[in-house]
Amino acid sequence: MCLSWITEWRLRRRLQQPAPERFRAFDDAERLVVLALGRDIPSLRPVLAELAAAGKKITLVVEARSKSELPASIPGCDPVLSLRSSWLWRRPTRQFLENFDRHDGEVLIDVSTARSLPLLCLAVHSRATFKIGVPKEEANPFHLQILVPAHHPGKEADGDAPASGKRGLDAGELLKNALFYWKKIGVKENNL
Repeated sequence: MCLSWITEWRLRRRLQQPAPERFRAFDDAERLVVLALGRDIPSLRPVLAELAAAGKKITLVVEARSKSELPASIPGCDPVLSLRSSWLWRRPTRQFLENFDRHDGEVLIDVSTARSLPLLCLAVHSRATFKIGVPKEEANPFHLQILVPAHHPGKEADGDAPASGKRGLDAGELLKNALFYWKKIGVKENNL
């Protein structure tokens, strides 16, 4: 019996409590945490390389369905954490959360293109003061939400790609868009 409904209920309760938001400009952020699905890693590599070249420290958290999806290493990402979740509860294990806490950053960017309960748990758990991502349900932890037109929240199974016939953004394009808007907000904040 899968008890993921309990995890969902706990997340909804935590999301009802207002999270502290403190905008962090792109230039001021030192460590970024990027949450991704294993199948999206190839599209993320070029953008992650650009971020590393810009001097950003990156913690990459990957939820991989198989060992072949998990990269051994990605240049510019230190560390690359393989998300381990409890099959019964569908949430990250305590050991993983302890490791994640040691590498948490100021800004969290969720570039998962499909709903993932363990990644959502991490987004809620993170101490990042500014969170960016695609809302996949009504309640979500993101301060800057990137809306994807072809995305239909909650219509696909946990971890599955959207079923729409239209091609949506891949994770690399999503990360580029998130960075673009994040930088624009920072410019407007500084010009006010």
